[in-house]
Amino acid sequence: MPFPIVLAAFGIFAAFFFFALVQYRALHRKNKALEKALRGAQGERNLPSLTDKIKLSKHQLETAFDAITDFICAIDRDYKIVRVNKSYAQYVKLPIRDILGKQCFEVFWKQSSPCDNCPAGRTFLRGTQVAKQQFIQRDLYNVRYFDVGTYPVAGSGGATENVIEYIRDVTEEKNIMEQLIRSEKLATIGTMTAGIAHEMINPLSGISGTVANMLQVPEKYGLNQKGIQRVSTLMDATARATMIMKDLLHLSRKEEGTSVLTEINTIIKKAVNAVQLKGLSSAEYKLLLEKTLPKVLCDPVKIEQVIINMVTNAVQSIAEKKERLALEGKEHNGMIIISTQPVDGTVHIDIIDNGMGISEDVKGKIFDPFFTTRAPGEGTGLGLSVCHRIIEEHNGRIVVESNNGLTTFTIIMPVHSPQ
Repeated sequence: MPFPIVLAAFGIFAAFFFFALVQYRALHRKNKALEKALRGAQGERNLPSLTDKIKLSKHQLETAFDAITDFICAIDRDYKIVRVNKSYAQYVKLPIRDILGKQCFEVFWKQSSPCDNCPAGRTFLRGTQVAKQQFIQRDLYNVRYFDVGTYPVAGSGGATENVIEYIRDVTEEKNIMEQLIRSEKLATIGTMTAGIAHEMINPLSGISGTVANMLQVPEKYGLNQKGIQRVSTLMDATARATMIMKDLLHLSRKEEGTSVLTEINTIIKKAVNAVQLKGLSSAEYKLLLEKTLPKVLCDPVKIEQVIINMVTNAVQSIAEKKERLALEGKEHNGMIIISTQPVDGTVHIDIIDNGMGISEDVKGKIFDPFFTTRAPGEGTGLGLSVCHRIIEEHNGRIVVESNNGLTTFTIIMPVHSPQ
């Protein structure tokens, strides 16, 4: 092949190779630039912006704020709520949007003006926190106790612009403390009265025996009709004193009884017939007894004592109310309803009366020994204490409700299981 042709072919090949190399390098630079741009974009996506950080921090604070079970709100100087947590909204049973802008005493305390000795007001005035102050909230059915604390939130000028108020429901803690105090009181009374009651029963038995002998042969002791009446009164007083001493002994120590399968309805009928009191005619009885009531494993004598004590209290309460209304020229038709029914493996005995009723401040004390609302000499305050003790010994409990002119004592006892 002639040399010029070879040289021309080589030139064409070299030009083509150089062009390809230039294109390759240009493409390589583009790829490098594209990879760098992609890495930069990926890095920017992985690195959160300042706005994202703020949003995340705000969300974390709001979650922590709503997770607190105590009730928290922020208020301004006009006592208007500017912020609340979910627990607060759930307690007042309102959506958060309906709470904001309303005054705290209106929403939480159901009042038309600020509370007396308001801790938030003191914090606004002095710029200092109030660690704890107790408030009581009452309604028709119950009483709740709250510990309230406040913290100042200063503005740019240093003055307090908002107050953070936290409210803690301590009702359950207070109830537990009262139960502990009551238990300690019962232990002290038991220790003190056990010896006294035991020593008193012996001389009372001697008096009772002597008086019974005098009544059997009054002519031997020169008793006329008036003397017999006086000795009979002495006999009744001795029997009453003996019963009180036995009640004290029952409170101070656990007595072994006989537990047998018992029909509660039979005990109730027997107990009602056994109540013979002044004022008994003031009340009308209604027995609503479930015929298919399951039997209960219990000591029939003790359960009968409980029913007698409670029916006696109901009769006395109705008689007292009737006497008070009579002074006002009004009449009162007393009624006692005793019902039984099975409920979820238990037997419920309801004793309902329309007597004087039980106020909320007294309800927690009625089972305490020696507590009574009756006049001196008319009651010892031991009846309900003994009833409470007996039902506890049978693994049961007593529930009390008093509203709308009716008082209900519900005795709850477990049903006997063959297992």
